[in-house]
Amino acid sequence: MLFKRMTRASFLILLLVNSNGLLAQPYAFITNQLDNNVAVIELKSNQVIKSITVQGKPVGVAVNHQTDQVYISTPEGNGFVVLDAKSLQQTSHVQVGGASVGIAVSPDGQRIFVANWYENSVSIFNSASLKLVKKLKVGKSPSGLVISPDSRWLYVANRMDDTLSQIDLVTLRTRNTTKVGTHPFGVSLDKKGERLYSANVESNDVSVLNAKNLKRIARVKVGGRPYALALASNEKLLFVTNQDDNSVSVIDTTTLKEIKQIKVGEKPEGISTHVDDRHVYVANWFDGTVSVIDAQTLNVVETITTGDGSRAFGDFISH
Repeated sequence: MLFKRMTRASFLILLLVNSNGLLAQPYAFITNQLDNNVAVIELKSNQVIKSITVQGKPVGVAVNHQTDQVYISTPEGNGFVVLDAKSLQQTSHVQVGGASVGIAVSPDGQRIFVANWYENSVSIFNSASLKLVKKLKVGKSPSGLVISPDSRWLYVANRMDDTLSQIDLVTLRTRNTTKVGTHPFGVSLDKKGERLYSANVESNDVSVLNAKNLKRIARVKVGGRPYALALASNEKLLFVTNQDDNSVSVIDTTTLKEIKQIKVGEKPEGISTHVDDRHVYVANWFDGTVSVIDAQTLNVVETITTGDGSRAFGDFISH
């Protein structure tokens, strides 16, 4: 009898441990622009567990993996909002000015970067105080942002200039600006901070650059109107959303050749890789869904309904 009681107690403890483990699973934060909310997908079950109201037509997403905060840009809300990744509640709204689309956070978690589309600038905020540190002039219509793994360099896609900028985050000065394809929008950087990729919307290709000096390595043809990118499979594969083709191009990062186009939902835009480095999540703007791609089989394995106008432009998966 005593053994049975201990077994039952052990079972209850194990159940509680597992329940806590479930709560600790990573999430995907999907901005639904037309619904004015953020759908939270629990990635173990691939179920939407909550929709958080965010006014201002939310678009961009950046997860601060150091502080468990999530930043959501609101082009019609004059800034960005802060979500608590644990309580799944909005905690702050920060005024920026101008239409903010791209948003990113440094890997050390200390600074937040907001691209001001109409002002041709990037605003830098302290993540602890949420106070403005500096506003930097960049090229026309800045969109995608990415920061080097050592938090030293900021890279900006200047869409209407057809350029990428490299900004020194110590001196806060532009070190390099270089031409890429036509209308770069999304950018991605490998984990070593050595190779930089831009999705060029109007030239239907991806520019591959040396991140140290922005020297061109290659340009790779992909599908129609590429928008955003994500690396997976130990960075052997680069996935690129093609809005006009309703597809995702897969590029072999060794040969720098497109090896497949995978059909997804309508107008795919935001794309991020699960922490397992195998599953790639794609937000489909016109479908209001997220497609889940298996990077091993290169097939869509699940489609999740998220809301109206799912964009999720940026790094939207928590660790």
